Amino acid sequence: MGGGTVVSRVLIVGSAGTHSPEGRANVSRLVNAVRREAHGLDVADGYVDQQSPALAEVVRTTAGPRAIVPLLLTRDPLPLRAMIAAARLDPSVSVTAPIGPDWVLAEIGVQRLIEAGARPDDSIVLAAEALTDAAAVDDVSKAARLLSAVWGGRVHIGTLAGLDTGLDEAIDIARAYGKRVVVSSYVLTSGAAHDEMLACGADVVTAPLVPAGAPDQRLVGLVLARARSRSGWVTGEDGEHHVALG
Repeated sequence: MGGGTVVSRVLIVGSAGTHSPEGRANVSRLVNAVRREAHGLDVADGYVDQQSPALAEVVRTTAGPRAIVPLLLTRDPLPLRAMIAAARLDPSVSVTAPIGPDWVLAEIGVQRLIEAGARPDDSIVLAAEALTDAAAVDDVSKAARLLSAVWGGRVHIGTLAGLDTGLDEAIDIARAYGKRVVVSSYVLTSGAAHDEMLACGADVVTAPLVPAGAPDQRLVGLVLARARSRSGWVTGEDGEHHVALG
């Protein structure tokens, strides 16, 4: 897109969607918190699946330069492709990098560990949803490194399915150290994935990054920072659709 930076006045918070009523409520509170802090910007939310409004419909019913910020913790290919496809409906729409991995999420993850009663001598396992793409595996590996750096100790990785080490196996490996095993839930909200983590057999399982109650202001700031960043945009095959928020 030529002619310099295009300033967007519409921020679309894009989510994968969930069946969980609690998870839906938590995401809604996060979107509302972003709306309160997005001074001068219109904020809309759209969903890839399981919830409405559909992201593509939000794109169709809004106008002008818009930026979609994926509420994704990795470059999860299915929802991310759907978001890119929605952006291609209008050349004035772009998709930013997902919110994860990021130092902010690592800081919140450590806060969840402390809230759950994790101790310095515990074995920590970062638990992620099913991974089916190498980029998502890389993102979870980075998330574990960031969590390890903030926590100050080793962090194992376990996934619910797909690529990388399964969560059950990761817990067995962590338990071999003869310590308590604490699962750090690398999921955004309550839902089926977090329910599986709660039933994994760990001694302690943390709350999601967005639990019930008021959203963490650091996460609100992260969403807005992604939207305003001029680096790390996700682009389509044509390499276009760059829109910056100002």
